[in-house]
Amino acid sequence: MTTLSAAVIGAGSQGRVHGLGLVAAPDVRLVALADVNQAAGEALAAELGVPRTYQDYHELLEADQPDIVSICTPPVFHLDVVRAAVAAGVRAVHCEKPIALSYGDALEMAALAADAGVQLTFNLQRRFEAVQRFAREQIMAGEIGDVVTIEGYCPNLPDWGAHILDLILFHRGDAAPSWVMGQIDVTVDRYIYGALAETASLTQIAWPDGVRAVVSTGREPHTPVLNLENNLGLLLQGTRGRVDLRGARCRVRRFGKEDLVLDSPFDTDSANWDRGVDPAIVAGTGEAIQDLADALRTGRAPVLDAAYGLRGAELIFATYESSRSRRRVPLPLDRLDNALLSGRAEGYWSPVGETHSTY
Repeated sequence: MTTLSAAVIGAGSQGRVHGLGLVAAPDVRLVALADVNQAAGEALAAELGVPRTYQDYHELLEADQPDIVSICTPPVFHLDVVRAAVAAGVRAVHCEKPIALSYGDALEMAALAADAGVQLTFNLQRRFEAVQRFAREQIMAGEIGDVVTIEGYCPNLPDWGAHILDLILFHRGDAAPSWVMGQIDVTVDRYIYGALAETASLTQIAWPDGVRAVVSTGREPHTPVLNLENNLGLLLQGTRGRVDLRGARCRVRRFGKEDLVLDSPFDTDSANWDRGVDPAIVAGTGEAIQDLADALRTGRAPVLDAAYGLRGAELIFATYESSRSRRRVPLPLDRLDNALLSGRAEGYWSPVGETHSTY
């Protein structure tokens, strides 16, 4: 098999996760890292055995011409890095989330890649988790009958919500929703990887077949970010049972039958995580990278094709738009801005608390 060269842009916590995945991928060689913080880049390069580091990612792209680029910068830079990577002839781009600061930026990233024949994926790696795949298998096999409603909860929409919304779509077989109705609160200015996030929110999603999903955010600061049992979950109600996905466990409750239970094979005790990183995230990202590399070689669509990430992003920005415009928002979304940002600037929400930054 042909060895693919790879580079990571952004050497923070997610840069390390991507770097570990690239180092572990068969026939992929991580050749370079870039980070504006030279010390951070050099430290990660030393840990992973990467031969070259740069402060300017443009220099990396020109000098190393990698096949694969992982974008792990704050989201404000994602579109610029995609532009530069496409112009440099990169063959595949794997981008972290939050995907973009506006829906228009997300669409432009996808259009740039598609027009240039570049494979674009977003790291919604929870599709590879054993508990999620087990849940989908049981749902598709009819173990809970027809899905009627879905409930999800997490700390915020741009970061954790990207996963929750993507998993809702995943368990619905990626059927396209028809409308979104949402309400958000901005009591404080909260930033996730430098991106403004709501303080709390409610999102209702509808499909043409009558299924509804509701997602709530804003459990912090009452529970810590990394308390997965309390801060991240899905409950899918069916006509003959339900699927309960909380943290690292999937329980399929079948009316009149014995429960089916699957636990994550990874250590869920955060005290034992390597440098605070969930091993399931590392493993899932590694599988995503191996899959995108195989897709690049074979020409098939990757499991995390950009279309899935865009659909989840559409639900986030539609929630913000619904709250701003006080209406049910039909899909496809026809607004390209970020209604949270523009609405905040227009005085729709007036935070009274102090600013909080996460990560």
